[in-house]
Amino acid sequence: MLSEIPCYAAPCSFPETSPNLRNTSIPPWGDPALLPGAEGKKVLVVGDSWGRDAGDGIASALGKKGQAKNAAVLACGIRKPLPIPKTCPNWEVEWPALMDKVRPDAVLMSIQWDAGEQQIDPGGKRVTIRDDEARRRFVTNLDRAIRILSNRGTPVYVFGSTFAHTPNTVAVLLSGILLEFSKKYPGVHYLDLYHQLCNDLNQCPKEISGVPVYGTSVHISVETKVRIGNWILNSMFYHPVMRTKNT
Repeated sequence: MLSEIPCYAAPCSFPETSPNLRNTSIPPWGDPALLPGAEGKKVLVVGDSWGRDAGDGIASALGKKGQAKNAAVLACGIRKPLPIPKTCPNWEVEWPALMDKVRPDAVLMSIQWDAGEQQIDPGGKRVTIRDDEARRRFVTNLDRAIRILSNRGTPVYVFGSTFAHTPNTVAVLLSGILLEFSKKYPGVHYLDLYHQLCNDLNQCPKEISGVPVYGTSVHISVETKVRIGNWILNSMFYHPVMRTKNT
């Protein structure tokens, strides 16, 4: 039933961090090294440009130790706006085929694009997922996407919003939805990408230790891509260590 889908009946919001737990200094900035566990693994990346950047980082971090299939596409999500961009995949058809072909050990999905304003009805205005009907359609599609990607019990990792987590914004709504899905669906894991690059005061340094965090290649620098790739892979496959900022 649609009413059983998380955040369908009412919006979900990302919880604020308790003041005594807030990081007010330099953010983690991914992981400096790839830890054991990713050897021989295959990772499929789907979604938008943040996924594409992350997929590049995963591939660089893995090197010849494993395989990364980067199927993420710039400016594409799962909301199916009108008109549907010709460059975006028909994910309900293409993602099952990718799962059959790649047989990944884990999947990363990034759907930042779906936080923006999109037209969802013919002749209708552009709305974000703060609109009730848009949110209901979004979580219905999210439920369908996760079921496709986790069909064989494959773990699915989802990025939270990459925008500033300030109260009553689309960012905290998107992150809240994805976090809630990770709690309700076995095998779905939330990755808090924003707080890898920014602290709890929404301060996002342009450089850390003299190295650029952001770059001209879509979103993040080459160095950051590798560090984020290490962090994602360690989150997926290095299990002995309890990690923070993701579940």
